[in-house]
Amino acid sequence: MYSKKVEGNVAKACSHNLRISVKNAKVVCKSVRGMYLKKAKKFLEDVLKEKRSINGKYYSKTTKEVLNIIKSAEKNAEFKNLDTDNMYILHIAALDGTHMHRRRHKRNIGTKIKSAHLEVILKERRKKEAKEIKEEKEKPKETEKEIKEKPEKKKEVEKKEQAEETEKLKKSKNN
Repeated sequence: MYSKKVEGNVAKACSHNLRISVKNAKVVCKSVRGMYLKKAKKFLEDVLKEKRSINGKYYSKTTKEVLNIIKSAEKNAEFKNLDTDNMYILHIAALDGTHMHRRRHKRNIGTKIKSAHLEVILKERRKKEAKEIKEEKEKPKETEKEIKEKPEKKKEVEKKEQAEETEKLKKSKNN
């Protein structure tokens, strides 16, 4: 059962009761959410090789599990004949798993063993969406001068419109 319902060209994967920290898994999941599939895989592999870090840490055990589940979702996408080059991580989440207890002595329960559930949903990005995103990135950003000039231009236009309206009112009063 997934925590998010999605329709369309999607590939899903989940794993239960992984022996990783939920707290760390949430950090790793947040860092790859929304990335393209290839970019996310490359990022996680670099974190495993300790070339890149997430907030100054490597989270090696967690990163390995997240990478495994992303690869599993990719295989599911290939099975569904989806374009894996155009896939991105729509949803990735780490949830609390079951809590087990490590028995010690006769009456003592001992320590808790925590686990986590991971779920991933990959979605195929349409070509139109990809083009629109690229176009937005390629648009030149307005310079500070242009931003400052815009209000001045608006004021000039408003003054002209007011002058035209006053002339029309004067003409109508004279007639």
